[in-house]
Amino acid sequence: MEPGRTSYRAVRAIGVLLILEVIGLVLLGGYEFLQVRWVGINLESPQHETVEVAVFALFIPSAILTLLAALSFLFLQRRGWLLAAIAQGLSLAVSLWLYSLFQPGYVYPIMAYCVLMILYLNSQDVRMVFRPREGASHEN
Repeated sequence: MEPGRTSYRAVRAIGVLLILEVIGLVLLGGYEFLQVRWVGINLESPQHETVEVAVFALFIPSAILTLLAALSFLFLQRRGWLLAAIAQGLSLAVSLWLYSLFQPGYVYPIMAYCVLMILYLNSQDVRMVFRPREGASHEN
């Protein structure tokens, strides 16, 4: 790579990883939804399956933000970084809250993925792409 040139490979890789995260959340939500026996639901029973699936819906806003961030990364828009950071933080917060209530096994990979994505978002290659150019005027 030439000096002064920016590589967009890391940014596009994050876009793909964010899309994979959305697909994973959708598949996991569908799997959880299909595991519940909806006939004869007793919400007062000690089995928290039904409540856990309903609480899984809290991942919907973070999945939407993650999809918007992924599209922004793929089209190299500056707001993608902020959307991705907010989405990862929201997913991590929901995972920690779910873990404190129900201890479901699926929150471990979600939390690990969110932490790794935050670290990747803050890597030097990604930050250089979204850094304002020298001499560029700020237009609002």
